[in-house]
Amino acid sequence: MIDLSTAAIIEKNRVSTDGVWLQLAEIVVENQDVIRLVNNNENIEFLGQTYYMFAFELSSVKQNSTEIPETTLSVSNVTGAIQQVIEQYDGIIGAKVSIKIINTNVPDYIAAEENFVVTGTSADRENVVLKLGTDFLFTRRFPNTRVLKDYCPFKFKGPQCGYSGNLPSCNKTLSDCRAHGNSVRFGGEPTIPQGGLYVRS
Repeated sequence: MIDLSTAAIIEKNRVSTDGVWLQLAEIVVENQDVIRLVNNNENIEFLGQTYYMFAFELSSVKQNSTEIPETTLSVSNVTGAIQQVIEQYDGIIGAKVSIKIINTNVPDYIAAEENFVVTGTSADRENVVLKLGTDFLFTRRFPNTRVLKDYCPFKFKGPQCGYSGNLPSCNKTLSDCRAHGNSVRFGGEPTIPQGGLYVRS
C-alpha cells in the first residue's frame, strides 16, 4: 500500500481539482549522464531538476515465486534522442532507472517510487524499449565495464576525455584521438584482443 502524505490524500480524494498525477522517469547512465523525462505535454521542474516532456509507458511488473521481477519502459523514439544515448553507451545495460509518481498540487513530494536497472534494450522507428529488472546482485554484469581495443567510452570533451581544443567531434578511435593530440587520455586498450573484455570501473 502506498504511504501518502496528508496533502496527497486530500488531493487524491477531491472531486474536482486542477492538480494532475504525473509519472517521472530518471535514467542514470554510468553514474554521469542523467536523462529526466515526464509523461506530460510540457516540461516541469521538480526538486530543482528539469524533467522534459516525453511520451513513455511502463508495463505491469511481472512477478512470481520463480522469476526476478521485471517490466518494460517504452519511450517514444520519434526524435531519436534516446536511441542515440543507448548507442553511445553500448546499450546502457546496468543503467539505473527510477520511476516516480507525483502530484502537481503537492510540491516536492514523491507519492510512489520504484527503482530498476536496465537489463536489455531494443529500438525501432517508433519506440525505444528498455527491459527493466531489479538491482539484484546476481543479475549484474561483473566486472561491469567493457573495455574495447580501439574504442574510447569517454564522453567527448567530458572530464575523463579532457579534450579542450577546437575540433567539434571525435569518432572515439585511437587514430582520431591522436589527431586531436589527446591520445594520453584514450579510454580504449590497444593491447587487448579485438573482442574486448570486461573490467571493474
